[in-house]
Amino acid sequence: MIFYGVAMAEGINSYLEFNYSNFESETEASGGSTSTESSAFNQLYNLSLSKTIYPNLRLSAGSVFEKNTAESITDDMTTESSTTNIRPFIDLTLSNPLYTAGVSYNRREEKQTSDSTTAIYVNENYNTILGWRPESLPSVNMTFGRTNTFDKERLTQDTTTDSASLNLIYQAINVLDLMYHPTYRNTKNMLNNTETKELIQNGRVTYSDLFLKRISVSTSYNISRKETEISATAAGGTGEVITQLFPFSGLSAIDDTPDDGALELNSALIDGNLTDSSGINIGLGGDETTLTNMGLDFSATTKVNTIFVWVNRELPSQIANSFSWDIYTSSNNLNWTLQTTISSATFGTFQNRFEISFSNVTTKYIKVVTRPLEPAETVGVTGDFTNIFVTEIQAFLEKSVEEAKGKTTFTTNIYNADIRTRILNTPSLFHDFSYFLTTTEPSSGKRSSLSNGLSLSHRFSKIISGSARVAREDIVEQEEEGLNYTYSTSITVIPLKTLRHSLTYSRRTEEAEEESSERNSIFLNNLIELYEGISVNISGGLSSQTTNTGEKSESTTLNLGSTTTPHPNLTISLNYLATNTERSGGEGESSTSATTRRGGLSMSYQPFKTVHLFTSVTMLSETDKATKTAQDYGLNWSPFPDGTLQFNFAYNEALTSDGGKNRVIGPSLRWNITSRAYLDLSYLILKSESTSGTTDSRTFSTTLRMVF
Repeated sequence: MIFYGVAMAEGINSYLEFNYSNFESETEASGGSTSTESSAFNQLYNLSLSKTIYPNLRLSAGSVFEKNTAESITDDMTTESSTTNIRPFIDLTLSNPLYTAGVSYNRREEKQTSDSTTAIYVNENYNTILGWRPESLPSVNMTFGRTNTFDKERLTQDTTTDSASLNLIYQAINVLDLMYHPTYRNTKNMLNNTETKELIQNGRVTYSDLFLKRISVSTSYNISRKETEISATAAGGTGEVITQLFPFSGLSAIDDTPDDGALELNSALIDGNLTDSSGINIGLGGDETTLTNMGLDFSATTKVNTIFVWVNRELPSQIANSFSWDIYTSSNNLNWTLQTTISSATFGTFQNRFEISFSNVTTKYIKVVTRPLEPAETVGVTGDFTNIFVTEIQAFLEKSVEEAKGKTTFTTNIYNADIRTRILNTPSLFHDFSYFLTTTEPSSGKRSSLSNGLSLSHRFSKIISGSARVAREDIVEQEEEGLNYTYSTSITVIPLKTLRHSLTYSRRTEEAEEESSERNSIFLNNLIELYEGISVNISGGLSSQTTNTGEKSESTTLNLGSTTTPHPNLTISLNYLATNTERSGGEGESSTSATTRRGGLSMSYQPFKTVHLFTSVTMLSETDKATKTAQDYGLNWSPFPDGTLQFNFAYNEALTSDGGKNRVIGPSLRWNITSRAYLDLSYLILKSESTSGTTDSRTFSTTLRMVF
């Protein structure tokens, strides 16, 4: 039974939320059967106060209490756990357009209980901010803070970090921006009696302008310098400390063959920003069928034994523990060697990061490989895990205090310039120039690229237009030099509004030291709208690639697709893809041929506003493999979509390409009790059949939320 009342005070807000879920699963396989039952109860209470107590002076305060209890039974083995979080905060800020001044305090206390063990962790922050924004002068923002992180027994964590930072931003003129951002941190670790001092200085100059209405110029220079000094306190340092390593570049790729293949540059993985996405999603929205590769280029051979993978959100232990991590090393970013597999990495108590530790490896390139979250791994867990974005990769080396003592300095310089010049108006002719240079010290890492290109576009008539581009790129990485040429041209013909043709040809040659390669492709695309509601797309082309080893690859591709809407409530889609690849030459002088045919039919029908039907059939044929067929059927019924009581029924059945079958039945109910309260109920039945066994699972969950 729940009792609640509205708090009638100005600026006071509160809400409560209860979540309960129960999960049961039975798996039968040739090796026997396994049964699992788990239940979880989450309760969350939030109370906050926000009040202007004087002109421009605002007070914010509040607290969040959250408790999760869980019980799991697997084959008569029972596990019980609970996590309790208390997060009070207070913030007092004086602000106007000219200045800002404020103080704040927040604390997070987390109590973790599992069977007979209990641990309490605390993180508390004291912060002061001062800001000044005078007109036509540099704006200044200063922050000072202290963070204490410890467990109540002071056995596993006990650190204090004092920090100060300054952010100066100045727009000297409209086209010139200047920024200087130094940060100082002093961390004392009372467990191993060490002190770490860090001074990080970042500076940036950005200039952009337009000359003669034809020449646009944009250039920037960034410098980052980090000084780290580790020393023992008066009591003497003992134990181990981890020291951060600074890679030359970040790398990533979505690739299911981690043993070979180069990773592409991804600077966002090492830009120091721990909150913004690097473009890599390991949640349900990622490509769950393909491995995610995230790596670092150290520029020189480096010893490493710890990697942090930062993400943009907190993760429950069940979700965090579902990720497995493979550690690979390479000397050339092409051929990779598996060093070890970490089945489950520690996820930070107060930091949103996976902490992956392994035995020492000495390498120039290193990467961690994982597979994005799968739906089955989220069953019984409350929350939306569509997006779990990786924000940063950091590498460390754990050393003894005696080894780590001393001062280190790391400096990065990044310069780039882009100049685009309009040479002719008709036809439209542009020259574009770009230069990029990055260097690191003391590793003496260096990478630069210089590009010059000409772009031409012209409309020959109302129905015919064309474009072309040629570019040369000179690349220097360390002591190796490379040269790339790119050519492309396209013609587009639109004789009717319902008919469009385009022909594209491209060529790219790459030369680096004694290696070279050449790629050519030509593709024709046709888009035809036969009648209103009936469109057809036909495309096809040829591509070839030749390497310096003499290996040659030639491919042909044909792609057909159509979408028909015979009725506003009915959509029918057809698609067919055929590829043929032939490889010859190379060291073995052998020839191979591979053919792939994929075709599919899908239909979506909504006979009523409240009913939606879906079905699809896909066939896949590959050389030397049996033809695979997959079928998918779906039903969604929402009889009261706009009412106070909303019911939804979902049914989906899929026949997998390996002969298995997955069936999902999911009724759900939402009751909008008032405009400030609702109750959600859902029941999910999942049955999965495959050659390896059968799994039956049932999940019941409910959520009650009330806002006061």
